[in-house]
Amino acid sequence: MMGLRSIYFSLVKQPLKWLVRIKTLPEQPVTTLDINTDQPVYYVLRTRATSSFLMLQQQCKNLGLPEPRYISKSDQTIPNGGVFFIQHKQIFGRRPSTIKKYNRQLQNLLQQHDDNMDAPQLIPVSIYWGRNPGKEKSLLRVLFTDTESATPIRKLLILLFQGRNSFMHFGQPVKLSLLSTASSAESKALKIIRTLRVYFHRQWTAAMGPLVANRKQMLTSLLANDGVIEAIKREQKKKKITANKARKQAQKYANEIASSYSYKTIRVVSRLLSWLWNKMYGGLQVYNAERVRNLASDHEIVYLPCHRSHIDYLLLSYVLYYEGLVPPHIAAGINLNFWPIGGVLRRGGAFFIRRSFSGNKLYTAVFNAYFHALLDKGVPVEFFPEGGRSRTGRLLQPKTGMMGMMIQNYLKGCRKPIMIVPVYVGYERMMEGKSYISEMQGAKKKKESMGQLLKVRNQLKQRYGKVYVNFAEPIDLESWLTEHCPQKTTHNHDSSERPSWLSDVALKLGEENMTRINQSVVVNCVNLVSLILLSTPRHTLGKQELENQLALYLSLLKSVSYSDDMQLSDDNVANLIEEAKLLGAINEFENPMGNLCQIPERSAVLFTYYRNNIIHLFALPALIASCFRHSSSLKSVELVAKCKALYPLLKRELFLQYSDDQLSEVIDQYVEEFCNKNILNKSGDEIFRPDINSDEFSQLILLADTLKETLERYGITLTLLATHAGQKAISRGQLETQSQKLAQRISALYNIYAPESFDKSLFQQIVGTLRRNGLIANGEGGDLIISGSVPDIQHLVMSMLGQSTREGLLKTARWAMVKWRQD
Repeated sequence: MMGLRSIYFSLVKQPLKWLVRIKTLPEQPVTTLDINTDQPVYYVLRTRATSSFLMLQQQCKNLGLPEPRYISKSDQTIPNGGVFFIQHKQIFGRRPSTIKKYNRQLQNLLQQHDDNMDAPQLIPVSIYWGRNPGKEKSLLRVLFTDTESATPIRKLLILLFQGRNSFMHFGQPVKLSLLSTASSAESKALKIIRTLRVYFHRQWTAAMGPLVANRKQMLTSLLANDGVIEAIKREQKKKKITANKARKQAQKYANEIASSYSYKTIRVVSRLLSWLWNKMYGGLQVYNAERVRNLASDHEIVYLPCHRSHIDYLLLSYVLYYEGLVPPHIAAGINLNFWPIGGVLRRGGAFFIRRSFSGNKLYTAVFNAYFHALLDKGVPVEFFPEGGRSRTGRLLQPKTGMMGMMIQNYLKGCRKPIMIVPVYVGYERMMEGKSYISEMQGAKKKKESMGQLLKVRNQLKQRYGKVYVNFAEPIDLESWLTEHCPQKTTHNHDSSERPSWLSDVALKLGEENMTRINQSVVVNCVNLVSLILLSTPRHTLGKQELENQLALYLSLLKSVSYSDDMQLSDDNVANLIEEAKLLGAINEFENPMGNLCQIPERSAVLFTYYRNNIIHLFALPALIASCFRHSSSLKSVELVAKCKALYPLLKRELFLQYSDDQLSEVIDQYVEEFCNKNILNKSGDEIFRPDINSDEFSQLILLADTLKETLERYGITLTLLATHAGQKAISRGQLETQSQKLAQRISALYNIYAPESFDKSLFQQIVGTLRRNGLIANGEGGDLIISGSVPDIQHLVMSMLGQSTREGLLKTARWAMVKWRQD
């Protein structure tokens, strides 16, 4: 019998080698799942199949796991590596004796380890032949889609057409000790089988997703939605048109919005993207994907990534696809709906959204109905809370439109609880970098088109370093709303009207999402050296000084960890510098007194983008360092008071994570690390800066200069407010415009002429932050009411700037005020 089985296995192995390419998740299950190979290991497969068993054998051999073994009837004890099956396919039906056999084998295992239930490690293994969930009504689904009931003939067809796109997922070992409450081995075995059946079903749903809805049926169902029907009636009455014409308009909107998801497109594009990433990038690093896999089986997942590049649309779907998860349906700007890319994106799961709904209630109703249909059906969804790509490298303030719709639709009711997954996406170099700078310098944004797409060919010849994707700590929407939104209990969830409180709640949720994205930042060589060298007057530093500063920053990141999700691409100083040189981020040239490192002058403006990706990590230590720019010593209480006065202003702009209650403790931790590095010294309650002629003082001031431009912007706006206080009224719009113009002139006269320094959106954000912190308020007639504490805050900010910077700012401000009065 064993000889016949060996011959049969040998015959089947060869075709499998030709037909199957399988990816293992996680890539290193022994370390990721903490599997102890010194203890007994057993495997559980969903369905008995020779192909599944042979592929498990092959993968376990490659992964260093015990060899899988069939459990024979004659085995008195279950061998290490024994494979259990919880169901059996038969061409003419399932035999009850087969189910009983698996039950008896599990009972034997339990009795074998009765004295130590923690010893056996029962590992569930899911194998998916292809990634096609199938359509809801399709004959091809019957033939080519992997299901639990696939017969041998169907399995052959699946392997022929889907075998090269398969994967194997090793689950967390089942703890048999948790089943000790059962009264007998038979009861325990039945409990294991039930538990594993639920597990395999949820894993299949997470990997494959729900059946793909027929697009025509989806459009028909949208027009039958109660909210859309009401909106059609309102449109008919408002515009005095026929019901048929209003319905056709709604149908046009639905056709414009809805995706046309195609598994074939997903598969083809995934292969194209594999080639593209290898052509352009030096690697794709993914962190914390396992936490998403653990949620995907029984939650509706909404991915909310930061938005750096058009590549983001493709990147996250690609990562999820190769991590064994369902690519999401993506809310894409209508500007991307051009030939031929629009059709490809639509079939890849994109649904298109207009930049503004402009009071168009019919469009709003159709889009809202479509969005709710996706959430209710359990389809993973992705949208960008910033609304557009960041041109500065900082996270933008979140928009409340889609966020509010998500909350409103959840309150109406969804089949699964919604879990929001913030996602950090980072690049060592970006394709759009130069175009971003041009746009911020006043160039008009070029419309996406086929011509723009063809120009990408030239960029394929360049190398852009590595790409990083990090899945941040998810947000349970129900729990978050319970804590932050008591109004939801009194709201009529069936109403189509947007409640007055929704925008504020959506903004808070958006800020929480952005804060978690910043917590999961990946620090790489380009943004670290950019942060340091752009803080120097000529973007140049001796190589030894650069190494010392890098060592200091790495020490700060490790000793006072910003968050557990933050990642370092490399913690070796020499490697970071060499990698930055290879990517063209810095040039090294010889000098008789020691080699120098410099950011090329033509690239300095561009590299402010990469610096801004991580500036939030060093905002608080830089603020501490700034307090000692003109003070030789401070008492601990004075230092904390200064930082607490300015921290709220920085917190909202940079989405910093620390609460006011945490701030004192974190400041103490940074001071302790500074003292360990001799950057500061402490005696009792007094903190001293080092001698101004020392290398340590230079390091302290270089760190302080990280915040120089940020503090300058606040200094500009606060100086204007302090000047206007008690004298001439000023509106919010005037304050934002004057701040921007003043910053533009100061930047041209004294700093690197970086458009990011006088981006109007940053000043709009600053004014909003000042209002939320009570320093200004809206008065009658649109004029601002200026708090009496503004001069004190302005004086504090100015005390943290260099003497020349402060004098230049005040001089330019005085000149500007005289000019504006004359005008």
